[in-house]
Amino acid sequence: MTETIAPPEGAAPLRLGRLLACTFGHAISDGYANFVPPLWFTVQGMFGLSDPALGLISLILAATTNFGQPIFGYVVDRYRLRNMIPLALLIAAVFVSLVGFMPNLSLFLLFTMLGGLGIALFHPRGGSLAAEAAGSRRAFGMSIFGAGGAVGYASASLAAPLLHEWGLRWGLGPLQGFVFALPLGLAAVALMMKYNPGRPAAAPAPSAGVSPPPGAGVSPAPALAQFSLRRHLLPYWRPLTPLFTVMVLRSATVIAYATFMQVLQGRLGHSTMFQGAVLFCFVGGAALGGIVGGHLSDLYGRRFITVLTLLLSPPLLYFALHAPPLGVLVLLFLAGATLRGAESVNIAQTQDLLPNGMSTASAISMGFTWGIAGFISPVVGLISHWSGSLSVALAATCALPIIAAGVALSLPTRPEPPERIAPPTV
Repeated sequence: MTETIAPPEGAAPLRLGRLLACTFGHAISDGYANFVPPLWFTVQGMFGLSDPALGLISLILAATTNFGQPIFGYVVDRYRLRNMIPLALLIAAVFVSLVGFMPNLSLFLLFTMLGGLGIALFHPRGGSLAAEAAGSRRAFGMSIFGAGGAVGYASASLAAPLLHEWGLRWGLGPLQGFVFALPLGLAAVALMMKYNPGRPAAAPAPSAGVSPPPGAGVSPAPALAQFSLRRHLLPYWRPLTPLFTVMVLRSATVIAYATFMQVLQGRLGHSTMFQGAVLFCFVGGAALGGIVGGHLSDLYGRRFITVLTLLLSPPLLYFALHAPPLGVLVLLFLAGATLRGAESVNIAQTQDLLPNGMSTASAISMGFTWGIAGFISPVVGLISHWSGSLSVALAATCALPIIAAGVALSLPTRPEPPERIAPPTV
């Protein structure tokens, strides 16, 4: 059974098997990334944290997970490291699963940060492999890869509270039920080691007189020049700046709601499972929106889809703050689908600009932007503290997607030919 889907003549093929393997790894990685966030209200009670303190802790964890990605991405591109995915998943699985057994806030932070480093290590290589596997359909491929992460993240929104409740029933402490998820993580590591998506696929033997499809079975990475920050990243800062700004503003809104919306529901008296369902709907909508947005961008252009999705989300986010329980879930699902509908499209645009550094491009768009956006958490916490209303603090972040839409008007609507985005000569 072949995993290569024949492309149009002259186009790079879509390697579906490799893309799905990377997508599965992304789901497991992002699942572990979302074990603690659905239970922020519980964590507040465990350590007696105020809203500003919770926002600061959220920033620390976001910085670890996201700022580590550009560093790892550069190392992977610079030294052509190919087999980091199993190690990354192992680190994430072990430390996140054991975080509930830490007796104080310092050790709790240490274990969550170490788990975050594993997640950070996965994303650059996983994203670059997914882009390579997608061939010429990079926006579509990255939407599938992104959807895998969103599905894993969303599933953890329900799995984490469920494991927490199971742990309590078995006499364990808060969050200690996460240990029940360790076998799944170890099984994923074993599967990734067996599949080894970092290994270039072997080229199929051509039939007599028949040439193989262009690019079939060949990993494009070795043909590229060794990655250099000076040659392959810094010259592109002008076209990257608006992309970076759009992704940061979008991610800041996502982080604000993903951190504090379930805290708000906890204060309203809703159960931990409902708090998890709130995050599940928000992220689950993002999974669907990412796939639809990636497809529609091929039809209507990347700029149009980016602007449209950003403008549709603020009303949904605002009304979710004041809706009854069922309305909260529905509105957050739609808000997640619209707010993040063009996320994979913008990741693909970053990769288009940095073809010699796919891992670094993935790390910038999936890591560094989220790390910068994480600074919104303590800001929201402070606004909540000063105003006495968490709803007011969250409502203020609804303006960010509108600003991002204005910036997105300067983005290209279609992928630029390589000669159009060549760096200026110095």
